[in-house]
Amino acid sequence: MSLKVTMLGTGVGIPQPGRSQAAVLAESEQPLLLDCGAGTILRLDQVGASLEALDTVILTHLHLDHVSDLLALANARFLADLPGLQLFGPEGTKEYVRAAKSLYPNLAKMDVAVRELHPMDSISLKGFDIFAEEARHSVTALAYRLEADDRVVVYSGDTEPSPRVAALAKGADLLVHECSFPEPFDVTNHSTPKKLGSMIKNHGIKRVVLTHIYPQASGCEDLMAEQVIELSEVPTIVGWDMMTLTL
Repeated sequence: MSLKVTMLGTGVGIPQPGRSQAAVLAESEQPLLLDCGAGTILRLDQVGASLEALDTVILTHLHLDHVSDLLALANARFLADLPGLQLFGPEGTKEYVRAAKSLYPNLAKMDVAVRELHPMDSISLKGFDIFAEEARHSVTALAYRLEADDRVVVYSGDTEPSPRVAALAKGADLLVHECSFPEPFDVTNHSTPKKLGSMIKNHGIKRVVLTHIYPQASGCEDLMAEQVIELSEVPTIVGWDMMTLTL
C-alpha cells in the first residue's frame, strides 16, 4: 500500500497567495491530519477528504497558525452528527481545548478526546506507527516520525535546525521540514536553508519538502531549495498548497 502526503497548508500567520496556514494530510490505511491552521477545512474539501473518515488530528504545537481551524473541524463533525474528534498534541493541549470550548457555550457537548504527548513517546494510529521528538521552538513543540508499510515520513513542525529532529528523520523517505526564511536572514525558532542543509546531511534522507514559508521568501523558493541541496545532497523542493507526494 502506498503512503500519500498532501501539503494542505504551507504558509504562516501572514496571508499570501497560494499558501494557507500549516497542515499536512498523511494517508495510509486511513487519513491523519497533522496541524490544522486557518484554511485547513477548505483545503480538505478541495482534495476530497471525507469529513467522516477524518477523526484524528496531531498537533506539533499550539501557535495560532497551526490550530486556527481545529475547533471548526471539531464543530463540523459535531454538526454532522459524527463521533467526536481525537486530538494528540504537546503539553498544554488539554488546557487549550478546554479554554477554546469555554468561549462557545453551545459547544459544551462537543466531544474532543485529548491525549498529550511528550518527546520519545510512541503511538499507533490510522495505520501509522508514530514517534514524537522535541523540536526547538519558542513554545513547547514536537516533531513526528510516521512509519507505515516500510515508508517513513517525518514532519518537523516549527523548529530551528535541531540534531534531535535530524536524528528522528534518519533514513526517512520524506522529510517535511519548515524553512521559514531565505538567506541571509538570521533567525531563532525557525529554519533557514543553509543551517537546515548542514544539519540534515549524512542522515540518509531521500527527499525533502520545505514548508512554513514566510512572505519574505517569495521569489526565493528555487534558490532556497538549491541551497539545501548543496549542503545536504538531498533532493529538495519547496512545497505549495495542494501538492501531493506518493511514496
